Amino acid sequence: MTYDETVEQLVKKIESLDYVQDFQKAESALRAESSLFEAQEEMKKLQKEAVLYQKIGKMEAYKATSQAAQKIEKQLKQHPLVENYVSKLENVNDLIQHITGEIEQKVNALLESNK
Repeated sequence: MTYDETVEQLVKKIESLDYVQDFQKAESALRAESSLFEAQEEMKKLQKEAVLYQKIGKMEAYKATSQAAQKIEKQLKQHPLVENYVSKLENVNDLIQHITGEIEQKVNALLESNK
């Protein structure tokens, strides 16, 4: 089996997991809600502006934009679609970290055995 075939097989197995499919559904539902997407984009914009204001020493502007971003973030976190997405994302992130760790261990072991 080639490398590409092995990767494709792994991807298919991961995509077939129930909680990965649940995450994909939650992500699609969230993306379909344009008002949430727009609010998230506004929050990111405000966060970037706040960082810029902080870097250039404009503390009043930093506080105002930071507070505005936090307000949007709080509203987003309370939305059921966002809550569902975040909970599903945690499971998928755990899976990715586990797979990455396993690959890293095997690569390191292989490198050590080739020294």
